[in-house]
Amino acid sequence: MKSKILLVITLFSGLFACKNDIDINAPYKDIPIVYGFLDQNQSVQYIRIEKLYQNSGNQSTAEGAKISDSLYFDSLVVKLINIVNKDTFLCTRVDSIPKDSGFFSNARNTLYACKIPKNNNANEVYELNIYYPKKNISFTASTPIVKDAIIYARTTVFNLDPKIRHTFQFRFKTGRNSALYDLKIQYVYKEMNVSDTSIFEFKTIEYDLAKNKDYFPERDYPENILSRTFVDYIKARIPADASKIRKSVHLVFSAYGGAPEFRTMLDLSKPNLSIVQKNPQYSNISNGGLGIFSSRNFTSRVQEFDAATISLLSKELPNFIN
Repeated sequence: MKSKILLVITLFSGLFACKNDIDINAPYKDIPIVYGFLDQNQSVQYIRIEKLYQNSGNQSTAEGAKISDSLYFDSLVVKLINIVNKDTFLCTRVDSIPKDSGFFSNARNTLYACKIPKNNNANEVYELNIYYPKKNISFTASTPIVKDAIIYARTTVFNLDPKIRHTFQFRFKTGRNSALYDLKIQYVYKEMNVSDTSIFEFKTIEYDLAKNKDYFPERDYPENILSRTFVDYIKARIPADASKIRKSVHLVFSAYGGAPEFRTMLDLSKPNLSIVQKNPQYSNISNGGLGIFSSRNFTSRVQEFDAATISLLSKELPNFIN
């Protein structure tokens, strides 16, 4: 499962690691830890649901963490419900996606997957419903679906005259139900062997324009980038190599949007600079569950260069041609 969103997501182990008032002798409780972000542009929605790890008194934490049954529920019924039109989608348990090795067991990696239809014009809210039959308990959370941003088509023009401090624009309209965005620009170029130009590859340099930045939903925003700053940035990341020749291809503007729940989680997880070094624990899972169920959206658009800009880049960048 490849997450496309570029918004930096804090690991839940880190979010809850600062809690220092746990009663180690408290009775065992079945507490789910949920990590789920719906993205209407993904063909399959994946939701991670694990069990809050609690080792027994005769077992060390390290020993218990290697037992996969300690990390997952033995049976769950997981559904996504469109609150607006009442459509219900049953999620299927998936154990086939590998899990990286680490402190906890990777012998099993359970996710819950289902498909939901895309309707960019509808104002949708989805509820996650987790039912644990063994204890007859349910956990729920809900999120509005972040709709597609609109990235406006623009021919990109650079001007490096120091007297005018030229800028080019990333202009976009935020999606419905969005609260914050990461904006990125990818510069794509073609690199060929001098001895045989039929041997080539396309390479990409990524430029961060905005990170976890607040925006109002469904509004137009222009973000300006200094041409000189951008060209210097990509130039520093392309090594001179006499065995290669290169051509500028295009830019890709990308917008990664997050719903309000994600912004709240990020705000509460920021470093606390007060005397009392304790942040409130964020979760939008009901009935004592922990974690986050929210929505995100990835939108991108290819932007072409004008001929003058391609010529300018061929002079500025190492081993480039028109």
